[in-house]
Amino acid sequence: MDQAVTWSREGNVARITLNRPSQYNVINLQMSTDFHQAITECSRDDEVRAVVLTGTGNAFSGGGDLKFFAAELEANRIGASFEKMFVVWHGAIIAMREMPKPVVAALNGVVAGGGLGLALACDFRIASPKITFHTAFLAIGASPDSSSSFFLPRIVGMGKATELFIRNKPVTAEEALNLGMVNAVVPSEKVLDEATALAIELAQGPTAAYGRTKQLLNKSLSSSLVDHLHDEARLITISALQPDFAEGIGAFIAKRKPTFTGK
Repeated sequence: MDQAVTWSREGNVARITLNRPSQYNVINLQMSTDFHQAITECSRDDEVRAVVLTGTGNAFSGGGDLKFFAAELEANRIGASFEKMFVVWHGAIIAMREMPKPVVAALNGVVAGGGLGLALACDFRIASPKITFHTAFLAIGASPDSSSSFFLPRIVGMGKATELFIRNKPVTAEEALNLGMVNAVVPSEKVLDEATALAIELAQGPTAAYGRTKQLLNKSLSSSLVDHLHDEARLITISALQPDFAEGIGAFIAKRKPTFTGK
């Protein structure tokens, strides 16, 4: 059986590809398992300092595999199936958020449902002007998953997120840019190149400090100010003891560009 997710590395940049093009890269247990494995391997590979995440064919990801869901409903095992799948799929999203290496989503096509949640969980998003974003969950009588209900309100605000979820309103690439859902909209044929160029830039940065920054951002809206200031003090002190901090300070004093090792 072909892998539903593949990955490769060129230099310090890994490319993870959702690889079910004939099914719009929809999510099932195999996709969840393969994605979790790819994220784990990228996280463990010290040569990887940034990641590009994209999809093959005409989609980034169309969300959940509805044919798979229908079969599980018919077999009267949808509850157990979801419990098994989401442990893996959501575990992969957590691992991606906790990974210090920044992740750039190259949004080449359809972004819907769980695919939207996956895209929002990335650190950066580069989109084609031809795509639209769909929350999609309520269209099948489902509540959100894949971190979509965590990130969307934080990006667009609670009122707009409620509208997008409850009314299942499509969002154009231009509107997504205005709402902050994507970082850039570029010509379709340049999406992967632009995402890769950004990842190459990020791969030259202070990777471990990226990770500590992601930790703070992940907790920023659930911590009290006092707790968050303690976390900031703790993590910047850790940063100050690392080689990249010494390099950054030395480069600033010497008025040169820093050469970070990611440590």
